[in-house]
Amino acid sequence: MSAAARAEYQATWLAQLVQHAWDKAPGVRRRLEHARVRASEIRSVDDLRRIPVIKKAEMPDLQKADPPFGGFCTVPMSKIRKIFVSPGPILEPMGPELSEWHAETGLYAGGFRPGDVVLDTFLYHLVPAAHELDEALNLIGCSVVPTGVGNTDTQVAVAKAVGATGFVGTPSFLMTVLKRAQELGVGPLPFQVAQVGAEALPESLRRQFEEEFGIMTRQGFGTADIGMIAYECPEKSGMHLVEDAVVQVCDPQSGEPLPPGSIGEIVATVNNHTYPMIRFGTGDLTIIDDSACPCGRTSARMLGWRGRADEVTKVRGMFIHPRQADEVAARAPGVQRFQVVVGRQGHEDTLTLRVELAAGTDAAGASKTLEGAIRAVMKLRGSVDVVAAGTIAEDAKKIDDQRTWD
Repeated sequence: MSAAARAEYQATWLAQLVQHAWDKAPGVRRRLEHARVRASEIRSVDDLRRIPVIKKAEMPDLQKADPPFGGFCTVPMSKIRKIFVSPGPILEPMGPELSEWHAETGLYAGGFRPGDVVLDTFLYHLVPAAHELDEALNLIGCSVVPTGVGNTDTQVAVAKAVGATGFVGTPSFLMTVLKRAQELGVGPLPFQVAQVGAEALPESLRRQFEEEFGIMTRQGFGTADIGMIAYECPEKSGMHLVEDAVVQVCDPQSGEPLPPGSIGEIVATVNNHTYPMIRFGTGDLTIIDDSACPCGRTSARMLGWRGRADEVTKVRGMFIHPRQADEVAARAPGVQRFQVVVGRQGHEDTLTLRVELAAGTDAAGASKTLEGAIRAVMKLRGSVDVVAAGTIAEDAKKIDDQRTWD
């Protein structure tokens, strides 16, 4: 699609989407009216800058004020197929349409073909990635083994038994499965293609997948709120933006769009008439490149994930929020100061809760309680490090992401 044709196509569906949201989604209408913008005035991508960004961190409060979906859902509950829950908590409805995530295009570009048998190892519990990719793979003509996370020995056995040629999940878990197969002595797994996401894919890890294990590995980018908005082609020169999403890189404070080549927050508007997130601020940082790609696709490309615009970060594919850190710390008596530290060991994320305890507090008991609270609140495994008073600065970030990517 040429740049002119893309602009015309996006302007057409954008105008229809905004008008539909104005008519059916009171939460959207309130935001437009507050900005003194009428739906009829949004006729191009450039017009979107007049609408304030919806920050992901706002969503829990917006949904409490107008339950259950903050006034952003356009269909009655009877038309909702599934309801997902992200940390916050944030509720996300899946409407009657198939493939709301537009993921089949990215999966096909990444190498999946009809007849592939695919191990889907994303979490099926409460979050949408596994379900949406499952449907998209079916649309391509693939068979899906819905394993979810964990049960690694079973996943190895099943992948071998059914001749699974494909894998979807986090890159760190793909390595876990491959290494476990080696430990079990079952021989190489039959994977030929993998689509990974939910965490960064270091090039060193991709090279290992491709050179040591012979797995063509591509990545996509999406969120639970807006679906998949970018995917890699065989060239591995950035992730192409989907035609059914308007992706802007914006100043995290002002929401103003930035020129190509600038680093900023990903703000996306997706053509989803059930749940029209118009100018949704993901909190993720990236750079957009609008130069031509050697593959021949003409869409601009997202040049990887460059971190977070706030203290919210992603660990093993799950977002963690400062308010979750508060909740964890509150579950154990004697915690006076705390900080979540996110690190990287090999190809695995690590999570450590550093705490300063009041004098006389049972450190062993507090540590056990806090480790259980991390699992319950953040849905992740983490360790607790009790440190001396004064170790954690008074103005320290609640979440300190110390990871580096090579």
